[in-house]
Amino acid sequence: MNQYDSWQLARQLKAKGFKQVPFGAPADVVIVNSCAVTHVAEAKSRKMLSRARRVNPKGFVVFTGCTAELLLRRGVNLEHADLIVSNKEKHLLVEQICELVCERDFSALPEENLLPYSQPFQEEHDDGVHERIRAFLKVQEGCDKFCTFCIVPFTRGEPRSKPLSQVLEEAEELVYEFGFPEIVLTGVCLTLWGREFGLRLENLLERLHEIEGLKRIRLSSLDPRDIDEGLIRTCAELPKVCHHFHISLQSGDDEILRAMGRNHNCEQFRKIVEAFRNAIPDVAFTTDIMVGFPGETETHFENTVRFVQEIGFTRLHVFRYSPRPGTKAAELTNTVPSEVADERAQRLIELSKELWRKFAERFIGTKQVILVERCLEARENGSDVKFVVSGLTGNYLRVNCRAYEPIHPGTLLTVKFVEIEPERGEVLGDLG
Repeated sequence: MNQYDSWQLARQLKAKGFKQVPFGAPADVVIVNSCAVTHVAEAKSRKMLSRARRVNPKGFVVFTGCTAELLLRRGVNLEHADLIVSNKEKHLLVEQICELVCERDFSALPEENLLPYSQPFQEEHDDGVHERIRAFLKVQEGCDKFCTFCIVPFTRGEPRSKPLSQVLEEAEELVYEFGFPEIVLTGVCLTLWGREFGLRLENLLERLHEIEGLKRIRLSSLDPRDIDEGLIRTCAELPKVCHHFHISLQSGDDEILRAMGRNHNCEQFRKIVEAFRNAIPDVAFTTDIMVGFPGETETHFENTVRFVQEIGFTRLHVFRYSPRPGTKAAELTNTVPSEVADERAQRLIELSKELWRKFAERFIGTKQVILVERCLEARENGSDVKFVVSGLTGNYLRVNCRAYEPIHPGTLLTVKFVEIEPERGEVLGDLG
């Protein structure tokens, strides 16, 4: 979500005549687009704000995003920011920046007032978020599910969808003007897209599938409470939809799920996975797992471990419970010691590596299609010049293979899986 928002802000400012430079380079304006999903994210956002002022002492420092939203509500004074903009006013940010810049004569500032930037950089800097291969496209905003641990409904507001025509227009621009072969649909509650228009996410997928030049459609995080047979069937029928689904679980114990206010249980989650697998045999699932939620016992945690193993996720995004002031869970007193939460997190991280290995091994000796992201020249044995091609399969396996001639990024390429490298989380392939 933030990556999409940041990219859009950069695009709009470039259209106004600004040029984007790497962080730390001399700049008239630095924008910190913050996150507050955990207390760690909030702390990092505030630290980045302080750093932005330190490396940009004479320019404008702008603070926006979810941490900015929370701190505005709390009435916190942020001395390092010249401008603080809430999420609901973010659409006004570009005009506000332009007005502020016009009020100050930056040409009068001597160059020595800006800290030197020691690394070379291109005049037109790419933010690195978009690799010219895949682009994020935010189609939905807001959430009203109010899980007891989550601050997002308070920082992002009520659910609302981007109109179908606007989504299609943006998608065509990304494909035809920017040349992206893959689009990642994102939203706070992506599965709620279109409900206020009498539409569903599968309707959007069908229309996006018609765009010539778009080779892949990838979905970001899905909420199990909103996945139904229609969405599963559509994902199976449309060849451009990637066979990788990130479905947020949070816990594999029903008692903890109830305490989290998730409104789904393990059996319901299991049925969704079974339906996907019946329709898409090579499907891959990733998920979020929270450890250390207040009241989580060793028994609760062991239930989560068993359920994760049963489902056979390919990767786990593991994070420790983070109390967010203003949420129901923040009022709970039966906290889990941090050392216990750390140990549980580490166990799941190790389990995630093992689950990835088992999934990847299924495809050894088979031919799979990757979307080429990079093709780098490499020398072997000091003489032969070859190329190393890297890309992702539709079910989110990273593959590296050798080629004797350059292959253009964005190409759909068939490769044979030869072996896996578990420590790097990659597969070695062969074009032969």
